[in-house]
Amino acid sequence: MSRRARIRALLAGLCLATLAPGAPLGDNTVKLSPSLLKLPQNIGPLRYQGENRYSDRRMGRSFGYNASGLSLNIFVYDYGVRDLPDGPDSVDACEQFESAKDEIEHGGNYQNVQLRSENSRRLSPGTELTAREAVYHFERNGLSAVSVLWLTAADGFFVKLRLSMRTEIGDELDDAREQILGSIAEAIEARPRPVKPLAAAPAEFSFETTTGTEPADAPLWLAYAAEIGAYAQEHPEIVPPCGGLAVAPFAVELAARRTALREYRSRPASARRSAYFDALSRVDDAGFLDEYTWRLLHQDSWGATPPHELAMGAFEEFVAREMPAHVAQSGVRVRIRAVRVLPSPSSH
Repeated sequence: MSRRARIRALLAGLCLATLAPGAPLGDNTVKLSPSLLKLPQNIGPLRYQGENRYSDRRMGRSFGYNASGLSLNIFVYDYGVRDLPDGPDSVDACEQFESAKDEIEHGGNYQNVQLRSENSRRLSPGTELTAREAVYHFERNGLSAVSVLWLTAADGFFVKLRLSMRTEIGDELDDAREQILGSIAEAIEARPRPVKPLAAAPAEFSFETTTGTEPADAPLWLAYAAEIGAYAQEHPEIVPPCGGLAVAPFAVELAARRTALREYRSRPASARRSAYFDALSRVDDAGFLDEYTWRLLHQDSWGATPPHELAMGAFEEFVAREMPAHVAQSGVRVRIRAVRVLPSPSSH
């Protein structure tokens, strides 16, 4: 089973678990074990219903609150991560948020799932504490609902919240958000140790040479990668939310390949000994570099339909006639180590 599938299975188990009745607490608070955080038993109209402990200790516990037309589940766990920084913008917190979104979008008994907004949400007006937020509309068992996901980290644990409410009372979301996140903010600020949020770090780029790259071609591929890296710095949306390999748009991939080819052609004739770039030069001389990029280097994000100006039929004939055994290469991949920080609602 893949790592992603394991995460989804664990998250599915969380969502289906049954809450055990909670015993009344003498100080009228709920301790969010295994953390040191505490919440009141009543959060606005929501009333504490009980907690659930999971057999997999990495998944910690969940705590349920309910009211008419509203339900809130709070999950406190570490997923086996050590030295987890506060806040929602570490790689680990980002990955947990994306996994929870994936469960909403592709798991569970939900239909017509729509992601309505995704933000970095301040927990309360007087704090710098934030959480990642995703607001969904979907249908379940014929009923329309609003579901909100929040995730942050505190006290060495992930704190994930799922609020669900019937669509007909969706106008109460702002009040519910203020009360719930305000309570979480108070709990974090009241804990024994001070808040130490993760400091924002600049994006780190690395260039990964692929198998089979000729050493003499390395400077050419470095020029190619620099083109993509520069674009990624200005357009972080081409990088996965929690960092990873940059997938360039068609026009950027084409421009990067032209840059590498230009570097190759600038070499003295005696130094142009790359079989791959010789072939690429022939493709460009024939006027088919755009078609080559679309056909042989295609990415799903480009879409299924090529730009109307491309002569795909003529290109296929050229390849079959001139270079039937040709294999496209990408000698370097661009990896970015940085979490995509979500915008605040006011920045829209």
